[in-house]
Amino acid sequence: MPIQAAANKLKSEMEQFGTPPQFPEEDPEVRAKMEAEMMAEAEAKAKKAAASGNKAKGGKTKLVQKTGTGIVRQWNILKRMVPVEEIPQFADPIHWLKYFPPIGIEHMKRFGSGVDWRRAFITTNVNGYYDAFIRWQFNVLREKGKVLFGKRNNVYSIVDGQVCADHDRSEGEGIGPQEYVLIKLKVLAPDHGQERHGKI
Repeated sequence: MPIQAAANKLKSEMEQFGTPPQFPEEDPEVRAKMEAEMMAEAEAKAKKAAASGNKAKGGKTKLVQKTGTGIVRQWNILKRMVPVEEIPQFADPIHWLKYFPPIGIEHMKRFGSGVDWRRAFITTNVNGYYDAFIRWQFNVLREKGKVLFGKRNNVYSIVDGQVCADHDRSEGEGIGPQEYVLIKLKVLAPDHGQERHGKI
């Protein structure tokens, strides 16, 4: 999920701002204005939470807490890790799976990890053998009645069109489903034999 979300964000940035992107916050005046708006929004959210009695962790979003500004672009994150001319390829989530694992393996070897890398594999449908095994496994478990279908509240990403983890949200982390009470009233027909406003 995080790889898909990062790829989608990069793709959106390139469509909106070009390749390489020309971000509006590169102008210091525009950046100052954007940061002021974000801080005002965070403060308003904190005041609203305090007024409602909600014990929030803080008024800042997760992004502001991590970066100090809240203006973070996927292009700029990747620019610190890969050559600029290769960044557009990361709009494809599969490219992430080919590019970063060898780097991670090399870092682990330099760290001195004793890992048998011959048994390493990717656990998505990109790896056809693994995907076939998981499909077989779930079909067998379903036939034996060990896998059941039911309803469960989940966090859903509208952007990615799939269920995501709570921490994958840019905001709203820790907010669960809300419960409502609905009251169904029977409305009587107008011809019910009572005086409508007799007590008034």
